[in-house]
Amino acid sequence: MHPNDKKERFSMAYIAAVAAHAGFHIAKPELDRDSIDGILLCDEGRRPRIEFQAKATARDLLGDETLPFPLSIKNYDDLRRDCVVPRVLIVVALPANEEDWLDQSEDALILRHCGYWASLAGAPERENTASVTVPIPRHQRFDMNAVKALMAQAQEEQL
Repeated sequence: MHPNDKKERFSMAYIAAVAAHAGFHIAKPELDRDSIDGILLCDEGRRPRIEFQAKATARDLLGDETLPFPLSIKNYDDLRRDCVVPRVLIVVALPANEEDWLDQSEDALILRHCGYWASLAGAPERENTASVTVPIPRHQRFDMNAVKALMAQAQEEQL
C-alpha cells in the first residue's frame, strides 16, 4: 500500500475511534468530489451532522501554537464555502516513523499522536493556484470533548 494511502486510512481510523467514543458515527460519501471524506452523524436532537476532510501529516510539522498544514486550493475553497451542513478540516499528526503510529497489546491499543480540527467557513479567497498553508490552532484537538462541542454547535447552527 502506498504511504499516503496508509496515512489516509490511519486518519479515518483515528476519527472513527474518537467519534465512536463521543457517541457519534461516520458515513462515507460514495464519491469525494466536494473535498468531503466523511460525515459525522448524530442520531439525537435535530440530527446534526458535520462534513469533514481528513488529512494526515508527520508530527515534525507541529509548531508551538499551530500545526501549519498545506492544503490544496481546491480543498481550501471547498471547505471555506457557505454550506448548509458545516464542514471542518481534521488533520492527524503522525510520528515520522510508520512503526510508531500504533502500539497494540492485550491491555491497550494506542494510536499516536493527535488530531486537530479547523473550520474554514468564511475564510478569505486566496490568489494561490496550488495550495494554501492553513494554521490549525493546537488547542483545537480533535478529541471526544471537541467533537461533542462541535456537534452541539452544529445542532444550534453556530458552526
